[in-house]
Amino acid sequence: MAEYTLPEVQLDWITPSAEQVMARHARVSTSNPDRDDFEKLLAYCIKHSHWSVFEQACASFEITTTRAISQQILRHKSFNFQELSQRYSDPTDVLERHTASAANFELRAQDHKNRQNSIEYADSDIEERFRPRINQLFSDIQKLYDDMLSASVAKECARNILPVAMPTRLHMTGSIRSWIFYVGLRSAPGTQKEHKLVSDLIGRSLIKLLPVTICAVLSQAESGSSQGLTGWNFIQ
Repeated sequence: MAEYTLPEVQLDWITPSAEQVMARHARVSTSNPDRDDFEKLLAYCIKHSHWSVFEQACASFEITTTRAISQQILRHKSFNFQELSQRYSDPTDVLERHTASAANFELRAQDHKNRQNSIEYADSDIEERFRPRINQLFSDIQKLYDDMLSASVAKECARNILPVAMPTRLHMTGSIRSWIFYVGLRSAPGTQKEHKLVSDLIGRSLIKLLPVTICAVLSQAESGSSQGLTGWNFIQ
């Protein structure tokens, strides 16, 4: 069995000197907006919900995940996206390393107390019962897809047989404000595990990229004063 490789996240780019830029723009009404000290200013803005300051810098991440999770990510309308197109490319070729392990997604039980949640199976035999059938299905789909392309069936038609567990790659671009609240939502309990893993990777990256800003965000999240920041308490 191939090792499961998803998700993967890497930074595309971030506004140079992003925290200095946001602080300078926050001081637009002052005579000296270029002062070097900005830690207290950004912390104050976060504490008092002056979020427009954090729209003055942006970041973009490349995310490799599955079609099932990219559909959830695309619902975040404050971002801009560019995703791999199955009309123009063969995802099993472009993302071959991930395709090889696509059938190895985790099996969890439905949480009947919360339909948005899943839990670990108490039944230790569940893998033995279903994994061989899953592997066979994915093998059959791959062969059928390859045969269709070999017969010159258009990719935009052949893609209809591909499962949502197939890998995809997208670029997600947004303001620092949007990223703060994306992680605040998607790293919180109740998010699908595979999506939370994406959010956690982005959150850990932002902690390094924006140490002053995220330190203040974490302080507010820990205080519980802003429900929209809850996920920052659960980054793993």
